[in-house]
Amino acid sequence: MTDKIAGAGGVPLQPEALERIVQELPKVSLHCHLLGSVQPATVVDLAKKHSVDLGGHTAETLYDHGSYEDLGEFLRVLDVVGSVVRDVDDLYRVTYESLTLGGAAHRVLHREIQISPPGHGAVPYPRLLEGISAGMRDALIDTGITSSIVVGLCREDSPAAALQLVETVIEHRTDEVVGIGLDYAEVKGEPAQFAPAFMRAGEAGLRRTAHSETGPPRHIEVLLDELGCSRVDHGYHVVDDPRITERCVQEQIPFIATPVSSDIGRYSGSGDGSHRRIAQMVEAGLKVAIDSDDPPMFGTDPSHDFRALSLALGYGLEELARFTRNAVDACWLDESDKTSLRRRVEEGINALIRDDSLPAPDSLSGGTDSTHHQLNR
Repeated sequence: MTDKIAGAGGVPLQPEALERIVQELPKVSLHCHLLGSVQPATVVDLAKKHSVDLGGHTAETLYDHGSYEDLGEFLRVLDVVGSVVRDVDDLYRVTYESLTLGGAAHRVLHREIQISPPGHGAVPYPRLLEGISAGMRDALIDTGITSSIVVGLCREDSPAAALQLVETVIEHRTDEVVGIGLDYAEVKGEPAQFAPAFMRAGEAGLRRTAHSETGPPRHIEVLLDELGCSRVDHGYHVVDDPRITERCVQEQIPFIATPVSSDIGRYSGSGDGSHRRIAQMVEAGLKVAIDSDDPPMFGTDPSHDFRALSLALGYGLEELARFTRNAVDACWLDESDKTSLRRRVEEGINALIRDDSLPAPDSLSGGTDSTHHQLNR
C-alpha cells in the first residue's frame, strides 16, 4: 500500500490532505457501544476503585486487538469492562469520556450511544440512566455534542429476558432513550425469537435496530419484517443475496458499518484490510454509514475508520461526506433536530470544500465511476 490515495483522474491525494479530511469531517455516530468505548486507563482506574483483579493487565496490555477475531474473546474482555463500571459516578465518567475524548474531539456532532444493561451486572436500570444521562448533559454543555441512548437486548439471554428488559425500558422511559437494539453473538440467538420484545418496543414508540454480522442474508429480512427494524448494524452479508440487496436499495435501509472492528472480526472481509464487502455495499447502492463500534478495544477511533476506508478503497471527501449524510438520514432525531444536525454537517463539509490548503473538490474524491457522484453544495 502506498502512502497516498488516488484522487479523481488518478491525481494522488497527499497524506496531509487525507488527515485534514478525516479529522475535520463532521461525523454522526450510530454504532458505538458505551462499554466498548471505555479507555483502558479508565478501566484500570475503576478496577482499583472497586478492587477488581485484572489478572495483571495494565492499560497497555488490557486490549489485545488482534485476538478479537475470536468474538468470544472480545465478549469476555467486554464483560471485564462491564464488571468495573459499577456506580453512577463510573457511568458518568465513561459516558462523558466517550462523548468528548472519543467523540467531539473527532468532530462527532451526534452520537446514539448503544448500552447493554445485561453487561452491567447488578446495576439497576434506573441507575444506568442516571449516570449516563448526566454524562450526556455535561458533554453537550462542554462540547456541543448531542446524544441519545439505544438499549441493547442481549441475544444470548432468553427471549423472555429480552421482553422483560423492554418492559423495564418502557416503565422508566426518558427522552434520552430513543430505541432498542440486539447485540452479542448472532450464532447464539437468531433474531426471529426476539420478535415479541421488538414488537412491544414498537408499540411503545421505540425505534429498532439489530446487529447482524455472521448470519445468512435472510436474517436481514427477519430484522425488517418480523422485528420492525428501520436500520441494520453491520449486515455485510446482505450482498450475498442480490434479491435482498435490491430490496434494501429500493427501501433505502441504512446499514451502519464499522470498518476496523469488522475487519479484525472478519465480518466485512477476511481480515486483510481490503474492506471489500463495504465496497460491494456502496457499489450496489446501499445506504451505508460509518462508525467505530468499540473504538479503543479495536485500536481505532471515529476518524480512523474513515481513514481506513480511504486508504483501502480510494475514498475521498465525496464518498466520506456521503457516509455522514447517510448517518444523518438514519439517525433517530425528530425532524426539527435532524434539520439542525444536517445544517451543521453541511457547514462542516462546505468548510472542507472551501479550504484552500486542500486540492480542488473534484480531486478530493477517489473510487471508480460506479461510486462517483457530485457533492451536494
